[in-house]
Amino acid sequence: MRMTSRTRTRSGTPRWYSTRGARRSPPRSPPRLPGFALGRRYRPARCPSPRAGIVPRVEPILVFGPWSERYDLGPGHPLTPRRFGPGIDLIRAVTAAAGGGPIRELPPEPAPDTELRWVHDAGYIEVVRRFSDQPFGSWEAGIGPGDTPAFPGMHDASAAVAGGSIRAMAAILRGDTDHAVHPGGGLHHAMPGRASGFCVYDDPALAIAKARLAGLRVLYVDLDVHHGDGVQAIHLDDPGVLTLSIHQSGRTLFPGTGFVGELGAGTAAGTVFNLPMEPGTGERGWLGALRTVLPEVAATFGPDVVVSQHGADAHAWDPLANLRVTTTAMGAAARLVHAIAHRWAGGRWLATGGGGYDAYRVVPRAWAHAWLAAAHLEPPSRLPAAWRERWAGEAERYGQAPLPEWLDDEANAGLRPDGSQDAADRRAIETAALVRELAVPALVRAAGDLGWWRASVELDAGGWSGLGAPVGDGSRVATGTGDTAPGIAAPGITAPDGVIEVLDTVDAATWVGLDLASQVIAPASPAGAQQLVLAALTSPHAVRVSAAVAGGTVVGLVVSAAPGGRRLLLGLGVAPDRRRRGLAGELLRRHVDGPHGVEPWDAAVTLAERDAVEPLARDTRGAIARRLLEGAGFEVGRAGGPVGDADPGALVAHRG
Repeated sequence: MRMTSRTRTRSGTPRWYSTRGARRSPPRSPPRLPGFALGRRYRPARCPSPRAGIVPRVEPILVFGPWSERYDLGPGHPLTPRRFGPGIDLIRAVTAAAGGGPIRELPPEPAPDTELRWVHDAGYIEVVRRFSDQPFGSWEAGIGPGDTPAFPGMHDASAAVAGGSIRAMAAILRGDTDHAVHPGGGLHHAMPGRASGFCVYDDPALAIAKARLAGLRVLYVDLDVHHGDGVQAIHLDDPGVLTLSIHQSGRTLFPGTGFVGELGAGTAAGTVFNLPMEPGTGERGWLGALRTVLPEVAATFGPDVVVSQHGADAHAWDPLANLRVTTTAMGAAARLVHAIAHRWAGGRWLATGGGGYDAYRVVPRAWAHAWLAAAHLEPPSRLPAAWRERWAGEAERYGQAPLPEWLDDEANAGLRPDGSQDAADRRAIETAALVRELAVPALVRAAGDLGWWRASVELDAGGWSGLGAPVGDGSRVATGTGDTAPGIAAPGITAPDGVIEVLDTVDAATWVGLDLASQVIAPASPAGAQQLVLAALTSPHAVRVSAAVAGGTVVGLVVSAAPGGRRLLLGLGVAPDRRRRGLAGELLRRHVDGPHGVEPWDAAVTLAERDAVEPLARDTRGAIARRLLEGAGFEVGRAGGPVGDADPGALVAHRG
């Protein structure tokens, strides 16, 4: 029998959420009580301004209408439709205060069964329909007393949430808008055949399915305090969907999943990433972890559209969890996701709401931040006085008063930092570093660590400015002295459209005269990868590049560097139409055995070393990597430590 924990918090609101799959969360400090002196508000490290260098093609859409408030799990349930009153009102108020125009609204409508069946079982949909007519039946398919109780009209109300996100995605795909915000969406726990965690139909997964049917690759970012288990499970084996969830650890919170070792399945291994946070993690640790991983993951994956879930329950005042995130950090995260959508997904972005159980003090401000980012409006500092006056009485009645004066929180949401929070913040950064090693190719990591290129810098309006000007006049000058002279075919390496030229050593002057084929090396954008390599070649880190060139286009590449005592193999790749011809092995052997003397070499291969567009199965990737490395004289073994624990197929290799 499933049990639901319900206690009282200092604010007077109930504490809910199933205890199944999670140990009891340790106590945390209560929300800031009236009488605390208002301290200096903390603004975390700058994320790109929503206006920075971005001109919206079409005004954003707010998904809201009469159906939104009909998803009602009953009186006293923490996911209350009351949140729409102050939440939508604040979106409208801050839009006016920031100088925005009229808001385009898209009312949700129930999705038909044909669309729900994109991710949900037909039998489960029938169960939901039956509960809609007879809500007092026995517990079935996750519906019943506890987290997700039945209610009259449950199917249509739930299908309307799904329909809102599907319609929003359809509008984005048609080009009616770049951005859509669906505050009532984000029901990310629902599974194909059962309800879970207040969620009946999984609207983010359905919106993703809509984009996948159009052939688009989707980046899903989940900011809710609870792991986005439903979306992850539904798209677990789809290499065209990458999910990244940052949440309180499943060891202490529902749904008991979302650990670092959950990495995807089959050819999609390496498209699931989780950042579990320890109880007490604050805004610095939470936002720092997100910024450490998300930009590089996005740059490497190269999505066509971004879907995000902006649950407000990671906030320090939320009664159902134990993190100490602020609206300040939530706003920074929304602007980060927005910038990523513009830089790598053509601006296509669907933002949904999600959890959040402080319906007056927190949820409206979190929604406002997501909307302002989508509307390319600068957030006002103060909340409109008229909004505070309208909702003060109701907030008092439900134990969520006084209402804040500011859109952003004061530092640490008014809680006094302590040793446990400091430890949790340190752990957050350690977790992010581990996930980064699993998720981000070695070349992109080295570029960020050594200052050649940073994905976060790519989000600024200036793009590649600061990486250094091209060297030389752009003419093709080969500086290699290997077995094959410039312009002469390497033995046994040919292509239908002519000769492949192997350049054992490429300098910056040569590099700027070459094009780079797609899917050779990370990041996903060939222009980005080309600029990264150029910056590396002009760095002081003894970068060495070997290339296979056909008609002025690089179709194979090896990159290494020696920032310390040993040379690191950072990248090896071949264009899809030139694979399975021995080119990768030939390039690597020539690169390692070149005329540079005997050197000690290191290499590491994790899930990150993959073709993000056409990946092979994990075992196949590992076998190919082992064969290539051993063929170049490396001794290859399994990785140990945290990387090996999370990714049992990870390899380490040494030579010399």
